[in-house]
Amino acid sequence: MVKAHALVIALNKGQAATNLARSMHLIDHSLRIHSADGELCIPLVRAVEESESRRLSLALGTVRVEERKFSQRRSSRRTLFEELQDQLPPHLLAAIPRSLDIVGQIAIVELPDELSPFEELIGRAILQTCPSVRTVMAKASAFSSRYRVRELSLIAGEDNPVARHRENGCVFELDVRAVFFSPRLGHERLRVARQVQPGETIVDMFAGVGPYSILIAKRQPRSTVYAVDINPSALKFLRSNILANRVVANVRPIGGDIREVIRSTLSGIADRVIMNLPGDAVSFISEACLSLKETGGVLHFYSFESSEKPEEAAAAKLEQGVQASGRKLNSILTTRVVKAVAPYRVQVAVDAVIA
Repeated sequence: MVKAHALVIALNKGQAATNLARSMHLIDHSLRIHSADGELCIPLVRAVEESESRRLSLALGTVRVEERKFSQRRSSRRTLFEELQDQLPPHLLAAIPRSLDIVGQIAIVELPDELSPFEELIGRAILQTCPSVRTVMAKASAFSSRYRVRELSLIAGEDNPVARHRENGCVFELDVRAVFFSPRLGHERLRVARQVQPGETIVDMFAGVGPYSILIAKRQPRSTVYAVDINPSALKFLRSNILANRVVANVRPIGGDIREVIRSTLSGIADRVIMNLPGDAVSFISEACLSLKETGGVLHFYSFESSEKPEEAAAAKLEQGVQASGRKLNSILTTRVVKAVAPYRVQVAVDAVIA
């Protein structure tokens, strides 16, 4: 039992008192509300100010605030909203992020401008509510076009940008400030990997630290995966991740501009090509088609779309690009919305057979 300030009210006014105290962010959620001698005792996080006392009295009639003993709730992990609801101004509560990216022991959060003055407070709250997180960073810029990286600012915890992330039975080490990696694509990567057949040759055009390539190689050891990336930092982690996941035999890392690499090394060899660059994949359709075998193969094409029919729009872009390359889109295997990336903007995946 612990002592705490308590709002004491008649039982028949208990529900109204609880609702009002909750709206005023006064309730201590770590302690249990209880009744005694026909009265309800509501635990408070602090003493009540005079203005708050007047508001309670006007709404409820006679109330008392005094010290009482309470039993503690079983420790249950609070949500970020619950952690912050008594610490942020009420008009900002709606702006609290409802989701964040967790990469290994690093949490990455996007804060609207109005929450910037409270970023350290929010960072500490994330550490409190996410026990596996040791570092909290806030997005500080958009992605750059060449290496797909963005500025991240430390707002709480350890200043260590190198994460060790586990996904689908694989482990990936990466520097979140130096490479692109989205933990939200884990299901999509597994969906693609499940389609690979024994003996296939795959070209992963924008491989990053290897989440597609390594997963495919682990699930299908009789495949050969060429993992290409232009970012030197991504290539460094890609090579170490190939070793860590024991797929040296069938993943071949290549550094350089994908256009030059395909023309010089990877022309006409692929049964399957992965184009995970949704912001600009449409510009590389000709190279993807050049990489496919003369007998054809499968393209996994990704695109950002804002139209009312995003899947149809992405498929149309792919078909137009394939035709411009001199090849033919034989059939669409599937189209799907992978995730929302902004209001009215989504990432779309198109799997297509190219002849």
